[in-house]
Amino acid sequence: MADHLLDRDVLLLDGGLGTTLEDEHGVQFSTKTPLWSSHLLVENPSPLQSVQRDFARAGVDIILTATYQASYHGFRNTKTSSDTGIEPEEAKKYMCSAVRIARDAFNGRPGLVALSLGAYGATMVPSTEYSGDYGAIKEDNLFKFHMERISAFTQDEAWRDIDLVAFETLPRLDEVRTARKVMRAITDKEYWISCVFPSDNDRLPDGTEIKDVVAAMLEGERRPFAIGLNCTKIYKVAGLVRGFEDAARSLSMELPRLVLYPDGAGRKVYDTQLQRWVGDDIDSRPWDEQMLEIVSEARQRGAWKGIIVGGCCKTTPGHIANLRRRLDEMEQQKL
Repeated sequence: MADHLLDRDVLLLDGGLGTTLEDEHGVQFSTKTPLWSSHLLVENPSPLQSVQRDFARAGVDIILTATYQASYHGFRNTKTSSDTGIEPEEAKKYMCSAVRIARDAFNGRPGLVALSLGAYGATMVPSTEYSGDYGAIKEDNLFKFHMERISAFTQDEAWRDIDLVAFETLPRLDEVRTARKVMRAITDKEYWISCVFPSDNDRLPDGTEIKDVVAAMLEGERRPFAIGLNCTKIYKVAGLVRGFEDAARSLSMELPRLVLYPDGAGRKVYDTQLQRWVGDDIDSRPWDEQMLEIVSEARQRGAWKGIIVGGCCKTTPGHIANLRRRLDEMEQQKL
């Protein structure tokens, strides 16, 4: 464990696990693999281990587990060599194995393991975390889903190897409230909540404004260790961060740490029906250069207790290594 790292001003997170598996290791994902990167926990952990080691070697402080799309329902729909689904007890074993793989990636050096818990929509086929279209599901059902999934870890020895819990890519206000409710019941780990902002109106996919998102993230007891966004276009991030700061100021709320891990896909977007990236991936400046600028400006304004920064889809170990270098140079210049 490396709890002392939590006190650092800036922590570096890893990058896009699933897209790196596809682009650099030839792994194929489709509707036949509803667990996406978690599918490798069942079939072939080797490429998963390789990618997470590459991110560790890039200099990250935090590695997310390969459990973003994992759910008991997804395992039941995953066919094995005997052409049957995977039952809950076996599914729990596979999910918890992701924690050990993430921990081992650090190869003995200090590092933090964050339990990746994607939105409910990330477990649907096709995925709907970018639209927030969950059908008629109610908030009580969302709570049951998230509590059942996290309980797979809290009831296992793997829980000791988890430093942080990450609720990721949340597209709906009721799911933000659900994450808060879950973590009021589970009090022995720090956690973050990151939302997705796929449109240009600076609202969640369900139409919620930033002010209401920030209020739901921070009001009441057992506040998150960090709040922010992921899987969002990098050109939108600076404005969204300022929106978070303005909202907290108007609500007279003190901000915790900021967590940022936008995608590295340029102007490309992921088509959930076609299950592939479409559009133009050309960007005006290197991704890591843009990220450093966002981090530097946020630190200068001084509204946040610290920053967790990394990448989401299409960000590779190379992107993260470049960002590590830039962050280290920034720290050297301060000395």
